[in-house]
Amino acid sequence: MGLDITHYKAKLERPITLTPYYSNYKVESEFEYFDVSFIYFEKFIQLIDVPEVIETIIFPKKENEIEEVKEFFKNAKYNFLFEKDMEMINSSIESFIQKNNLTEHNIHTWEATQWFGCHFYKFNKQIGFYYDEVGYQRKGMNGNFSKKFYSDDIYCFTKKEDFEFALNCVDFYWDSDTKEEVELRKKLFKENFIDKYELNQSWMSLSY
Repeated sequence: MGLDITHYKAKLERPITLTPYYSNYKVESEFEYFDVSFIYFEKFIQLIDVPEVIETIIFPKKENEIEEVKEFFKNAKYNFLFEKDMEMINSSIESFIQKNNLTEHNIHTWEATQWFGCHFYKFNKQIGFYYDEVGYQRKGMNGNFSKKFYSDDIYCFTKKEDFEFALNCVDFYWDSDTKEEVELRKKLFKENFIDKYELNQSWMSLSY
């Protein structure tokens, strides 16, 4: 693990990709960890489409790992099925759809190291806003950054001065860093965080 810094911007347009657990929207009921209130993004707040998962199937890739995968998802009410290949998985999904009357629902599939997953979901209208990622920084910050921003309560920052403070924290991180690499890192941070910043639309999200 390590520090990830992302610049997000609220927008009015519905994202092309909108699936369960794909983080490109915020809803009022789950708005937290910000240094401002929800109304800060007033220009972008509207009724948005929010994916609601109805059913989920998890297909462990190896038969001898079924119990391990079940243990990983022990707090979720998922269906677990084992099939030997993708053809059988697809057939099993089709059977599950017919059996559970899910033909009108959307499908989202994904793959992890130990399993294939399949969500069946529908859209509900909720108060919130959509957003895009417009900048990303991986590590590369000095100690002043964590002193100012590290918190258990807030990890989303909206003020322009916080963005500018972060720029001044871009520094040597890896032993192999050169002066040129650090300067490039600063240049990209300025382009993607400072130059793209917009009041009441931008925020800097931290993940450790």
